[in-house]
Amino acid sequence: MTDLAAAGRTAIAKSSTASKVWYGGLGVFMVLGLYAFIRQEVGGQYVTGLTNATPWGLYVAVFVFLVGISAGSTIIGLMVHGFGRKGYAPLATRALLVGLIALAAAVTFIMLDVGRIERAVFVPLLDRNLTSVQFYSSLSYILFGLILLMGLYYTVKASRGMSTARDAKTGRWLAIAAVPFALVVLQGVDGALFAGIQAREFWNSALLPPHFAVGALVSGTAVMMIVAVVAARIRGRDLVSRDVLTQMGVLLVLFIAIAAPLDFFDFLVFRYSNTAGGDEAWQFLAGAQLPFSILHVGGYVAAIAILLSSKRRKDVRWLTAAAAVALVAVAAYRYNLIVVGMELPLLPFFANQPYWPSGIEVMLTLGVIALGLCAYSVLTRVIPMEEEDADPAASPLDATGQTWTPQTTGQQPAK
Repeated sequence: MTDLAAAGRTAIAKSSTASKVWYGGLGVFMVLGLYAFIRQEVGGQYVTGLTNATPWGLYVAVFVFLVGISAGSTIIGLMVHGFGRKGYAPLATRALLVGLIALAAAVTFIMLDVGRIERAVFVPLLDRNLTSVQFYSSLSYILFGLILLMGLYYTVKASRGMSTARDAKTGRWLAIAAVPFALVVLQGVDGALFAGIQAREFWNSALLPPHFAVGALVSGTAVMMIVAVVAARIRGRDLVSRDVLTQMGVLLVLFIAIAAPLDFFDFLVFRYSNTAGGDEAWQFLAGAQLPFSILHVGGYVAAIAILLSSKRRKDVRWLTAAAAVALVAVAAYRYNLIVVGMELPLLPFFANQPYWPSGIEVMLTLGVIALGLCAYSVLTRVIPMEEEDADPAASPLDATGQTWTPQTTGQQPAK
């Protein structure tokens, strides 16, 4: 602990001006989030856009989105330990860290949505109902968090040269086991939690659990692509090779190609099912929620168009753009999933309940996300990363996807 604290102080002391601006900006959002949290704690959920008719909104949408990122980030460990792709190894520690922070932030949003934080923490386990899907959902978050934490422990131990053969074997099997646990148990239970609500026709589908899992793979892969590119820029040399980034782009388009038909058939059923719930869902998707529907569908189409081009797939700028729009598409889908499902009236004589997040919800959401980004930024400076063992002569990727060698004479990088 003393070594980590000393490393943290050294990292902060060496922070560049850009880093200080970054942390300052995050600090502003965290202060706004703290203000919104106090307002919500004092005024209750009356200060939000949530009502008794629409008790789920932005908080639950971001929760589902972040759990997907946490689950999807495990694909990196599978590529390294399951398929022997050592080119992904420099991302392994960061993937575990992203998974842990995303999961912690997701649970935070559930606590904010419940309103009584102590109940969100203790009731699911102490006052457990073994016939409730919510109990198993809460349990899956705890178990998945422990898997990620243990994986991070063994990975960091290996990075510091303190790992034994047994440690390496344990860490390898944890990385492999994390993927089926994340996709089948974590995302499967989450999907079943929604799909099992028969009163909500928008959710009541057997395809929802696998849809959650595939969406997690899309968002997790996209986030790790962005992490790789940003880390290379900060470090001044590449974190993974261009070939590995291109392979990640191929994985991303494969996952999108699986997720997109599920979305298409959802829209098809809502449009032509000739049921009251389906008609109203389509009216929301093509009406009040149309901007999010466009981001959802348009994001997938744009990402596929970029990644199917062999030339653009090798360009770091286009790969980053594809990852970003795919991430936005999944976020828009998760938002529509929660909001439209809640806005549909439960009984025919109930009026539609339009929902828009309040300023307090938006500020608190941005504050929690800023806190997660700050935690990641600090921990990547404190915790030894696996890429520290990489070849120091490796050249970073420039904006066009080509490599360049840093100059020591004050000249511009040579293309």
